[in-house]
Amino acid sequence: MQTVEGILNEPKTNFVGKDGFYWWVGEIEDNEDPMELGRVKVRVLGYYTNPRGGTVANLPTEQLPWATVLQHTSQAGNDAQGESSGQLQAGAIVMGFFMDGEDAQMPVVIGVLRVQKAVESGKEHTFAFTGENMEEPVINPALRPPAGANSNKFNNKSNPSGRNDVKIPGSKIQPEPAGPGSPNNIGVHISGSSGNPLKGRNPENPIPTANGVGGPWKSVEAKLSYLMEDIVDTSSTLVATDDTGNFIDIVSGKVVTLENLTRKLKNFMGAVFTQIVSGIRMSTANLSSGLGGLLGSILGSLFGSVPFAAKIQIQNAITSLLSSMCAIDGQIAGFIDAPMATINTLINNMLNGAISKLEMLTQGVQTVIDSIVCNVENVLADVKKVIATVKATTSTVAGAAEIIANWEKGDSVFEPGSDLMKNGLAGLTGLVALFSNFASGDSCDRKPSGGKAKNGFYPLFGVTSCTDAELANINKVRGGRGSCAGESAGTGVLDQIFSKADPYLQVATTFITGGYDHHIGTPGRQAHVIKEPSGTTHSSVNINNNTYAEYIYMKELKKSNPDLTPEEREAKLEAYKKTNRGNTKDDTGNLVADHSTYAGNHTIDVIGDECSNIDGDKVINVEGDYRLKITGDMHLEVGGGFFMDAVGSAKQVDKNGKDAEDKGKVQKHVIKFDSDLDMNVAGADFQLQASKILVGSKKYEGIIDDYSLKSDKQDFLATKEIIISADTAITHNTPNMFNNINQPVSDKADKPGIRTTCAGSIITNVIPASPHATVPPIITTNKDGPISTTCGSTGMDTEVLSGGHYVTVAGVSKHTVNKDSNGAGGDINISAKRNMTTDVVGTFRVTAKTIFLN
Repeated sequence: MQTVEGILNEPKTNFVGKDGFYWWVGEIEDNEDPMELGRVKVRVLGYYTNPRGGTVANLPTEQLPWATVLQHTSQAGNDAQGESSGQLQAGAIVMGFFMDGEDAQMPVVIGVLRVQKAVESGKEHTFAFTGENMEEPVINPALRPPAGANSNKFNNKSNPSGRNDVKIPGSKIQPEPAGPGSPNNIGVHISGSSGNPLKGRNPENPIPTANGVGGPWKSVEAKLSYLMEDIVDTSSTLVATDDTGNFIDIVSGKVVTLENLTRKLKNFMGAVFTQIVSGIRMSTANLSSGLGGLLGSILGSLFGSVPFAAKIQIQNAITSLLSSMCAIDGQIAGFIDAPMATINTLINNMLNGAISKLEMLTQGVQTVIDSIVCNVENVLADVKKVIATVKATTSTVAGAAEIIANWEKGDSVFEPGSDLMKNGLAGLTGLVALFSNFASGDSCDRKPSGGKAKNGFYPLFGVTSCTDAELANINKVRGGRGSCAGESAGTGVLDQIFSKADPYLQVATTFITGGYDHHIGTPGRQAHVIKEPSGTTHSSVNINNNTYAEYIYMKELKKSNPDLTPEEREAKLEAYKKTNRGNTKDDTGNLVADHSTYAGNHTIDVIGDECSNIDGDKVINVEGDYRLKITGDMHLEVGGGFFMDAVGSAKQVDKNGKDAEDKGKVQKHVIKFDSDLDMNVAGADFQLQASKILVGSKKYEGIIDDYSLKSDKQDFLATKEIIISADTAITHNTPNMFNNINQPVSDKADKPGIRTTCAGSIITNVIPASPHATVPPIITTNKDGPISTTCGSTGMDTEVLSGGHYVTVAGVSKHTVNKDSNGAGGDINISAKRNMTTDVVGTFRVTAKTIFLN
């Protein structure tokens, strides 16, 4: 074959560049270059054809010379550097020249012509120059029908095109949408969703963000609306497969099942119902605790057989309350199944055309709301029945009815006569108020500032607090939501850019992979969209309503008054701006933002550090599990509030929508540390609320300046000893105190007082704190009963108002009075080794059969 070097040896007087320049137009018939240089075989018009046809028979494709393709110069072009060969396909109309002049054996392609071809050539897959059939063409994702399934058997006959240019938004010649590989694809005519990654979602309300203080209940209405909108939008891109019950997504080509479509809604509802159970459990735990405190007070005030009967009644009541809550856990899965059956029916009805997207959305949301409220009512009704039984079983126990009544008055859920439906609390708003309990803060009135119900974000707009003023400014740019406004196309940010794009201010490149690179330069509606083969799309926008309004005004002005000078047009523009036309008042400024939607898995390997510096908020919503594994240290610094809310709901379904292994089982939360842990709440309160707290430790030490513990009952059990030390005083305030030393526990009390039963010695020693200190006296005053006390060699002051008292004093003064336990009989001994003084105010009488005075 001819080579570049061979041209130098051509026996001609002329040479390349000096002989005649023979340019041509041709049609590519083959691009599979055996040398892989990107060469093509071109049927050059006139040279390799004739007006009467029959060219292929006279000059088959196999005999056409390979044409070199000229590329641009922004590359090295040597030593395996530069770009690979292009993607010229059979049927392309190209222009070139012959390097060997009129010999016409060394063609060079210099460019592709954008031309109009007969539609029949695309439908029949025939070459325009020869009418011969092409071989089976390469699948063209840009030409694939929008509703066609993603199949390798696809051919372009079902959607032929007479043009070889790129379909772009705003085109008046090619307004119909094309396949996913075209910038003017179905993805710009429907809302973004889980099934349409070609643009960001455009929910009616902002996508809820985590607040950490309310759990799922705090954003249940907004979250539910968002999830249902996503189901509706995704369903609108599905077509049923053959008798499998599955669907094909017309945008991504993925197989979608009903279980997968509704998995996020199922798991969210599981979290919601788990939080309901948690709230009711906490409320009933408070009642159980109150009854437990009553049990302690009853045991301290009654005697005989009544305490045992009361104890059994109250214990049964507490067991009934706690058992009822455990039974509710097993019902969570059933709470979810009923509304999901209705949702599945609505999806099928929408896909079959029986209902519209708007009807699907409205009915679906209402179905879930009604189900949640109804199930909450049923749960509360069941628990109220248990409470009614508790009332009946404890009616004979003094004080029980009062405790239950006071608890009901302080509990809005179980207040007598409360009815969520009848009392204006129907719907989710009332339930949120009942079950979203915030920490009360401290004495400085510190309260959590997070947890705003409508805090969320829009794609491209970022986080918003959703005030009326802020949403109004956003909606000036964002527009409305198409799928909620009937069956019209979406009018979100990207929809506005695509639908109002100027076809003369665009450039787009599509690739055989199904990807494209699309630039839109419409003033005030500028965008750059890159679509990857997977469907992943990156969008960058620069939007300004005023700029766009001025552009449209000037465009219309030029059309209606073409003879105006530039100065005159500028003057009219200024006048137009002053009249507040075209949304030029209250300029919201430019929306400068980027958004990426990943159609499938997105994984990253960073062989080194990964650093991000975010001037605003960082929000991550994870509909599945979140796993963070750290081999080294973890450092977390929070300048504001730190809020963490975990519900404990088990996944109802896995990532494929199938029932999860632990479906319906409320799970524990676990925080585990394998080394020392220091927790410091500097200068602030530490509050811990739970229905039950268990602490296991080999050693427990607390260093506290002021310790206060309030509870209905406290049990301290030590296998060895309990030591209580105080530098100033230990004070016990109680109607009864039992000290059982080496004796079985006794809980009978006929009268208030201190009862000490000791199988062994009771020794009380009072000694000086120092050699020169005076030992304080032991003073015992008893109004009604006897006192028996023995004091050592120091001293004691004893006042006995009535009854007998036996005192032995070995010090300066001894005064012994001895009477028996009944206050009569016995001996009276008065003795002193040194001095004795007796002062009597009144009558002093000594009566005895025998008196000894020594």
